[in-house]
Amino acid sequence: MLKINDFFLQKIATKLDYHKLKKYVDFGFILIEKAIVNLDKLHFFYYDIYNEMIENEITLGDISKDKLVLHVGCGPIPVTSILLTKKTGVQVTGIDKDSHSVKKATLYVNTTGFSEKIQIINADAKDFSIGDFNVIIISQGVRPIKEILDHIAKTMKDDALVIFRTSSSPSGDISQNDFFIKNIFNINKIVAQKKNALLISIILKKKL
Repeated sequence: MLKINDFFLQKIATKLDYHKLKKYVDFGFILIEKAIVNLDKLHFFYYDIYNEMIENEITLGDISKDKLVLHVGCGPIPVTSILLTKKTGVQVTGIDKDSHSVKKATLYVNTTGFSEKIQIINADAKDFSIGDFNVIIISQGVRPIKEILDHIAKTMKDDALVIFRTSSSPSGDISQNDFFIKNIFNINKIVAQKKNALLISIILKKKL
């Protein structure tokens, strides 16, 4: 029998029209994370959702312990940072402009044994210095996304990769909401998550 979250993600989510519902989906992810941050027994739900995605992104971004990774929009449960470090030994900086989420995330990281590898910072991605990072991962729901992507495109290293998480169109391609990224970056690849039908990872490279 499928788990409840598997049933939703595989059977229902794929039938929804996300270019119309995107803002509600994004907001829903943020609400869920904030709701379960103090419910330790439900954290497995988050790890379960993101594990396959992280595995794919490690391969796509060639992430290894000698790289520096920035995660924009780490939230109060920094699962991305933790799984990346656990699986590769990479050093990760997670940023979030919500000071409450940063406090929660810092406390959470301190319980994992990865505090020497993971740094959580209260910062706005629109003006955060990203020139040292090899891979920049942007969470779904980060706002204002166009301004953030513009800043990253102008200041990232020439050989850096951006992994932009977003909801797809019904066909699994980029939704109408995200067409603007074609004017900012070269799109290298789009990868759907088998288990998480809500999200795609778009691999972006700098336009030189």
